[in-house]
Amino acid sequence: MAIQSEFEPYVLLEERNRIAEEIHDRICPHLFGIACAVHSVEEDWSGMTEEQKLGQLREIQEAAAAATRELRATIYDLSLSEKGGVSWIHGVESLLASQAKLNGVRIRFRTADSDRRLPIHHQKALYRTIAEAVGNAIRHGASSIIDVKLTLRRCSVTLRIADNGKGFDMDSRPPSKKDSGFGLYNMKALASSLGGNLQIDSSVGSGTRIVVRLPLDQARDERGQTLKNG
Repeated sequence: MAIQSEFEPYVLLEERNRIAEEIHDRICPHLFGIACAVHSVEEDWSGMTEEQKLGQLREIQEAAAAATRELRATIYDLSLSEKGGVSWIHGVESLLASQAKLNGVRIRFRTADSDRRLPIHHQKALYRTIAEAVGNAIRHGASSIIDVKLTLRRCSVTLRIADNGKGFDMDSRPPSKKDSGFGLYNMKALASSLGGNLQIDSSVGSGTRIVVRLPLDQARDERGQTLKNG
């Protein structure tokens, strides 16, 4: 019993951290998108017609409803002993659809039609990278078109994100720890922690392209089973 009592606090802490990460990853991007949309409406309010105002408010209301659904889905997923292999893909689709509608941008998401599972840490890394890169493209890059492509291969997974935004000078702004939030530096560090790499290509007036490659050859899925190649 003594061993159990010493182990329990650690287990509870790990579970609490896992739940916090799930809520942060799946809900916060939706809420951030809503906040940006509200700020945009506030800035343009005086120049909008009544019909435009109502339309924007309805879209924000729909986004809030989507965030509520995502929260419920997160709670449901957390209550399961095993997660479905593709649930995180649905989360990405929901996030991108919400961001596209709220900000009036076109986002194309392409992924392989496969039931192959990805390790939970890879899922989190890819989701966070997508959320941050798309958010940056919208709020900093003023992009109107964003392309997100996820490719699964036998021993690796590759994520490509490209936008038509204003871009930035790579020489004058290398990724650093001073990036606010989950910035470029942290995205690189996360990819590196999983044995992968992240490459960024951008120039003023030519948009930004991000490529993330993560190895899968010895990766394990969330049940601790080694993924088979092929």
